[in-house]
Amino acid sequence: MKVHKTILYSDQALNVEGRGSRKFKGLAGCGRWAAAFLLACILSGLLGPTARGADESKNKLEFLIARNQVNDPFFRHSVVVILPTTGTVLIVGLIINKPTHMTIGKLFPDSPELKARTDEAFFGGPVDVHTPSIVFESASVPENAPKLYGHVYLTFDPDLISRSFQSPSSNFRPRLFLGRAQWAPGQLQNEIRRGGWYRLQAEGDLIFSSKPEDLWPRLHARAAPSKYIQYRLPPGSVPVPRQKISAM
Repeated sequence: MKVHKTILYSDQALNVEGRGSRKFKGLAGCGRWAAAFLLACILSGLLGPTARGADESKNKLEFLIARNQVNDPFFRHSVVVILPTTGTVLIVGLIINKPTHMTIGKLFPDSPELKARTDEAFFGGPVDVHTPSIVFESASVPENAPKLYGHVYLTFDPDLISRSFQSPSSNFRPRLFLGRAQWAPGQLQNEIRRGGWYRLQAEGDLIFSSKPEDLWPRLHARAAPSKYIQYRLPPGSVPVPRQKISAM
């Protein structure tokens, strides 16, 4: 499967040809690499059955919100959902608010399953940008697709991605990502300590937002501490009226 030469996201252009572009001869063609990655993830506990810190009763997940001082072109004004973990040393996530401005069909013109898709693909992060993943809703529990929350699942398995698009259910609403974000042990904690990220528990359905451009300002406003501290008077206290001060 051939992929379009450039993926556009935000104001950046990312070249996805060159070394590794052979993985897109077909989704099944990248199966050996993706299956090996998936198996390694399962064995290491990277993709666990439930998300750490996820409140399933409220369908909430953990998000990272880039702070204003982040200037890295990949992560500036980004919102990253943290993927399920079960104690692995790696922290893995998907950037959810950077559409590529390319339809899935244009990115995968040689794929019978994908060439007719008109929905946008999303830039998931700078690690393994040639590797697709999808987040999707399913009434039944699919194989090789750990649950994120509720009936929403994640998979890197190219065969499952193909099958999902071949026989979509009536409520099939996939979001396809290229690449992922990934941090080594201690790396993310250091970035948070240096003021790079806010951490926020938020609704998992934000992944499917129809207005991804609004996600960062909305969530940044929720996560950032207020500039003003409001004080409450003790019960029975009488507020002191403000006095006008005349200029001398």
